[in-house]
Amino acid sequence: MKRLIFLSLFLLAGHVILAQTSSNTAIHKDPRLDLLIQKQVELNKEAYKENNRTGYGYRVLVINTNDRKAALDVKSRLMTDFPDHKTYLIYQSPYFKIQIGNFHDRKEAENLRKQIIRIYPSGVIVVPATVEYKPEKEEGTAG
Repeated sequence: MKRLIFLSLFLLAGHVILAQTSSNTAIHKDPRLDLLIQKQVELNKEAYKENNRTGYGYRVLVINTNDRKAALDVKSRLMTDFPDHKTYLIYQSPYFKIQIGNFHDRKEAENLRKQIIRIYPSGVIVVPATVEYKPEKEEGTAG
């Protein structure tokens, strides 16, 4: 009796497996979906370019002190003398660091460092940093 039940279950399971593999399913997709997907990909790329404005680069470290007032004085002088470059006050306990510039290339940062050394002759160095990039316009696009 047990053999008969086992044999019937075995044959039934084989029939179910064959029934699942032999069916043909056709999927009909609207061709406009591909256009919508492509448009969404383009929108996502544009949004990424607009929002991803930071990357690896260099800044010039002008002063590293625990005197906040001295750091702010240096920052205000740098903002006056170098208005084309953005200055940063960074607090890493217990020090206040004044950095200037957003450079892709170390040589560009070195050129600014040479100018700053005329004002602050000691302790001015180029440091690697996460810098802000200006978004680049692509050629051939109206905007």
